[in-house]
Amino acid sequence: MSNPYMIDWAITNKCDLNCLHCRGIDKPELDRKTILKIAEEIPLLKPGWVIIEGGEPLLREELFEIIEIIFRSKIRIYLISNGMVLDEDIARRLAEFNVNLMISMDGSDRVSYERIRKGASFKRLKESIAIAKKYGILDSCPVTIGKHNYQQTDKLFEFVKNIGYKKITFLGLKPCMDYERYVLNAEEYEEFLLSVIKYQKEYGIDVYVDEPFFKPFLKRHNINYSANSQDGIVYTDVSRCIFGEYMFIEINGDVKPCTFAPIVVGNVSKKGLNEIWNDMQNSELVKKIKDFSTRENFCSGCEYLYECGGCRSRTYNLTGSWTESDPSCPLQLIRYTENNME
Repeated sequence: MSNPYMIDWAITNKCDLNCLHCRGIDKPELDRKTILKIAEEIPLLKPGWVIIEGGEPLLREELFEIIEIIFRSKIRIYLISNGMVLDEDIARRLAEFNVNLMISMDGSDRVSYERIRKGASFKRLKESIAIAKKYGILDSCPVTIGKHNYQQTDKLFEFVKNIGYKKITFLGLKPCMDYERYVLNAEEYEEFLLSVIKYQKEYGIDVYVDEPFFKPFLKRHNINYSANSQDGIVYTDVSRCIFGEYMFIEINGDVKPCTFAPIVVGNVSKKGLNEIWNDMQNSELVKKIKDFSTRENFCSGCEYLYECGGCRSRTYNLTGSWTESDPSCPLQLIRYTENNME
């Protein structure tokens, strides 16, 4: 049985903001005993890295105990925060454990940022980024992309470059409230990805788009990319859909094969993490979803099928099917254009 590619863990339902794209954090938190038990079990699974998020993880009382337990096993730790409560003392402690801090930013100026992240302060965001830079913990800048901001690519690159980030990571909007209203369609994704390619060259900053069709899109347009780049377009060693190849631990202890999937394999209050991971790998539904040969329609005939697979949670949310083609994939536009030209 293989190890999880990585583990994504939402440790708290507490949050000081109300973001437009919030996936919902209305589940109860785990108690202290259980959450520290999970932290002890995670290193036994030997994931590639661990992402700690929330809610706002800096508001969880046991945060640094959790971090210290995982740190002892020399596993890379990434922490996603909105940055509103970050101060020098917290930054200093994060630096002691080599935590990679990702401070989310979804708008390129005060008006758009504070509209998307209700309750946030653009001024405070910039102060937090400066503090993180001072202590050497600032990692890439996560930006969740949807209809509300996909045409701000130029301004987003400019802001990220000027404020001192080394890399920008664009995250595709995943199932949330009013999802169909904000998720990009194939035409909008094509426009967005072409703008990313254009402005990456102009601003010379590393960029990664967390979408399974990103790498195939680059290939189709003959764009250079690499796994380890400086001032370039980057892709991870595994860029396809990794549904079922990692674990998402929900606030209440539910474990899912994808952060945004409406599938619960088990709960850590009832089973050990290793047993749940084994159950996930043996699940017939998960096996079917992980089998790219079950894809239908456009996906089934795509030359990049096994490099991509389409986002399964988005596809299920929009179509009600786990095996349909990804409605947001821009590669289908290329196929359509080529067929019409023949």
